[in-house]
Amino acid sequence: MLKRTLVFSSPMILSLKNQQLVLAYKDSPDEKQTVPIEDVGVVLLEHQQTSVTLPLLNALAENEVQVVICNSKRMPSAH
Repeated sequence: MLKRTLVFSSPMILSLKNQQLVLAYKDSPDEKQTVPIEDVGVVLLEHQQTSVTLPLLNALAENEVQVVICNSKRMPSAH
């Protein structure tokens, strides 16, 4: 199955609920979208003000999702 690549280039709040990645913009946290963890292959965190919860990081690791963290110049600095 083809896995999704998610790129976050604006301030986001990323969390986990019912094995779903929950996405919310920091300026409107009440509007949320969800993505099933099993559909995700790569998460690219570009924006420096993106928040990620530890339960979400654990779920991504358990599902072998690659998480790429970018520096202030939007260049990959860790994975």
